[in-house]
Order: sequence, then C-alpha cells, then structure tokens
Amino acid sequence: MKLELFYQEEDPEIQKALVFAENRLYVARSLIPHAYESYFQESAHYMSAHTSTAIEGNPLGEEEAMRVLAEGPDPDNPQQLEKVNMDEAYELMLQLAVDKAIRIDEGIIRTINSIVLKGLPASQARNRGRYRKGPSLIVDQATRAVRYMPPQPVRVPELMGGLVEDVEKWRSSCPGPVAAALLHFGLVSIHPFEDGNGRTARLAADMVLQLAGWSADGMISVSQVIHQEIGEYYRVLRADQGEAYKDVVDVTGFIRFHTKAVGTAAARLEEKAVRYRKIRDGFVQDMEGDLTERQATGLMYMIEIGKISSSQFARMTESSQPTAISDLNKLTERGLVVRTGAGKNTRYSLSPEMQESISRAETEADKERLVSK
Repeated sequence: MKLELFYQEEDPEIQKALVFAENRLYVARSLIPHAYESYFQESAHYMSAHTSTAIEGNPLGEEEAMRVLAEGPDPDNPQQLEKVNMDEAYELMLQLAVDKAIRIDEGIIRTINSIVLKGLPASQARNRGRYRKGPSLIVDQATRAVRYMPPQPVRVPELMGGLVEDVEKWRSSCPGPVAAALLHFGLVSIHPFEDGNGRTARLAADMVLQLAGWSADGMISVSQVIHQEIGEYYRVLRADQGEAYKDVVDVTGFIRFHTKAVGTAAARLEEKAVRYRKIRDGFVQDMEGDLTERQATGLMYMIEIGKISSSQFARMTESSQPTAISDLNKLTERGLVVRTGAGKNTRYSLSPEMQESISRAETEADKERLVSK
C-alpha cells in the first residue's frame, strides 16, 4: 500500500490563494527587465539556501550566512557547510529544471539529500542519500515529547516508489503550488532519510514550482516565507499528519498554507522589484547616466550581499571574468567601490560615498511607498 494524499479541490481558501499567487507572479515578473533577472534569481537562491537551513535550527544570521555563501565556508564549521551545501543543492535543482520534461524520481531526491548533508559530521553524513534502515521519531527539542512517528523503515522504498509515481500525476493534473505542496508533505511524512528530510522536501517542492512555471523563473523564495511563518508551518504539518504515519491523509490544511506562501513570496518579489528600480534609478541618476546596466546590477548585489569577488560579480551579471574585473576596476577608480585584500582574497564593496547615495535613494523610495498606501 502506498501513501494516498488528497485535498478539497474546491476549497475557497486554496482557490483564492492560487488566483492571488498567479496575479502577483505575473505583475512581479513584468516589473523586472530582462537584463536584471539574474540579480533576483541569485538573491532568491541565496535566501532559500539560508532560510531552509534556518528552519532546521541553523543559528547563523542572515548577514553571516550571506558572507559564507559569497566567500565559501570554513570546512571545519558544520553550520557554514550546511548553508553552502544547500546552495549547491539549489544550483543543481535549477540546472535540472531547465529540462521541463524531467521526472522528479528517487535518484534526484536521493542526490539532493546527499548534497545537503555532504561533509557534515559523520553522524549526519554517513548515510546521506540512503534510505534509513532504523526507526525515526520527530521529537520536540524543548519538551522531548514525540511529535510524529514516521513509517517503519522497511516500508520506505515502497512508499517512495509510490510517491514519485504520484508526483508525475500531480504535475499534470494540479496547479504548481498544489503539486509542490503534495510532494513536500509526502516527503516529510515518509521521512525517508536519517537527516535532511525537511531541507530535501522544500527543495523538491521548489523544483516542482520551477518546472511548472510558478517560480517567476526562480526569483521567489518560498522557504523565506516558511521561515518567517515557522510556527504556522509546523502547526499545519502536525494537524494534517497526526501523531503517527497514516496511509491516507487529507492535506487540505497544508496545501492552503503552501499556496498562500507562494503568493506571499510573489508579492514580496513585486515589492522588491519596485524598490529595486527606485534605488537603482536613484543612483544611476546620481551618476548622470554614466553607469551600465551590468555595473548597476553589480552594485545592487553589493547592497544585499556586501563584499563580493570578481567571479561572483561575473556570475551575477552574466559576464566573463575579464569583463567583471574591468567593470570593478572602473567602479573602484570612480570611488563607487572599495577594493580590499589581494589575489584570490580580493573583495569589492560599496564605498562610504556610494552607501550614502544608496541611503538617500532608499529614503526616497520609502517616502513614495508611504504616499502610495
């Protein structure tokens, strides 16, 4: 017997959330010029890697996490490795999702889990990508009470085989956010791995959104919304799961939550796009138009991430390494960017003067936003 998930298809909250998400995605997508897509994609990519690990209790703050993702981890620091592993897994997912006909099979799910746990302490990484062989309990870290009892390990291979069969049916018959929620819920309910199940489930759900065209080309971060609404996330999971695994589950509650999260992520992208354009236009105007779109994108990246390398500038702006170095040298010569370090440790960040210009632009953007409300 396999896991059977169903939901109330005509549920008014789900239908309303789907319409809201679709509309917000359309508007947000239309606000972002083609030349600036990579900025929003990289931003969502980094934020998803950071918040998905934060949901599981990784204590690194956003600023430190962004630095680690930009500069690389200390190989002896598991918390930093978790961030970078998640980033690498997202990158793989995005590459695979270029092929819209790809099947999300057991191999992909196991590979994602393997990357998520790569290089972590032996107890976590020993069986990465392998289905668990022993029992597993979800325990409240504060009270030590058992919150959920997954199925026995002997059932995992069969349940996972049934789940990936159902994913293809959901992808063809359900709206993207619904199909993503069903896969997300199925994975955390089966709990197939010893560790990394939540991170694997969220990333697999994001892959469904990407394949279905409900991710604004990878520019939204649903994990960021889940992290900010973590109490409700766990509440609806537990409410639908119950205390122990069941073969038949009504997941209407979780689909409501996930679909609303997609809409919230899309609305935040829309707000970010408007703010981005205001700030970018502000400092481009300050430069009297003497700033290329590529250079403007690189500067916006520094606003969000801080110090970056020339290779990161190249990836962000979709340019070659020589072009990136040329741009950064020009920005440095003009006093917009400050260079620190040497060789492979060379990093670039906004100059104090540029930070002041950004601050003025942000103030103007905030004033306009308040007036429009």
